[in-house]
Amino acid sequence: EERVESALAMLEEQILNEGPHNIASIMIESVVGAGGCLVMPPGYMQGVRAICDQYGILMHVDEVMVGFGRTGKLFGFENYDGVIPDIVVAGKGLAGATVPLSMMACNTELMEHFEEIPLGWGSTYQAHPVALAAAYENLKYFISEDVLGNVQRIAPLFERHMQELESKHGCIKQYRAIGLFGCFDVQDPNGANPKLQHEPPVNPEAFAAYKKAYAEAGLVGLHRYPHIHSAPPLVINEEELADGFDRLDQALTVLNRSL
Repeated sequence: EERVESALAMLEEQILNEGPHNIASIMIESVVGAGGCLVMPPGYMQGVRAICDQYGILMHVDEVMVGFGRTGKLFGFENYDGVIPDIVVAGKGLAGATVPLSMMACNTELMEHFEEIPLGWGSTYQAHPVALAAAYENLKYFISEDVLGNVQRIAPLFERHMQELESKHGCIKQYRAIGLFGCFDVQDPNGANPKLQHEPPVNPEAFAAYKKAYAEAGLVGLHRYPHIHSAPPLVINEEELADGFDRLDQALTVLNRSL
């Protein structure tokens, strides 16, 4: 709670230093994705919403990675009671990653403003019929097959698998998980961080061995060490989930040994 208050105080101080009239919006991921599946602590998102309201700043939430069910809610911001953004952007899950498509939603005030005063620019592929058809069929399936319900049912088992691998492998410092989205943090045997995201690893041979074992186990993923993300299909069943984590277990065994 103290850290949340401190973070919000620093945000407000930065706004005052810049001048609220110079800030159009604050953009934030509801759950930080590539940075390691970071779920905001209780009260933080509500505090950002309150600060935006206080200073007349728009709250702009990026749902590209977690929108459309990844966290067990339709949108990630729904995990924070009472938080309604002014602008939401999303993609990926909108069309099931079959074709490139993104969207933006905004509050009524913004929509009515730009109905009267439109911006003088367009997008060549805006509302492309093929992409919209893919999204339409994807969302019909999402609703008819209760994909969101499947995420909610499988999520406890997903976290249990994450917890088991954390306990089993010394190279894993900790994990975070929400819905069907999770991340492990890798550590050296001495507890140190073996790599920062945008710097070369301290032990490149270990990560090369892990990456090779990962592929040989039949897994496909984006490697952003020291984070190891897990984001299975939202339609996955219990048996498939267990099989996937068994394969990851094999790869982590190699990483554990190599570090």
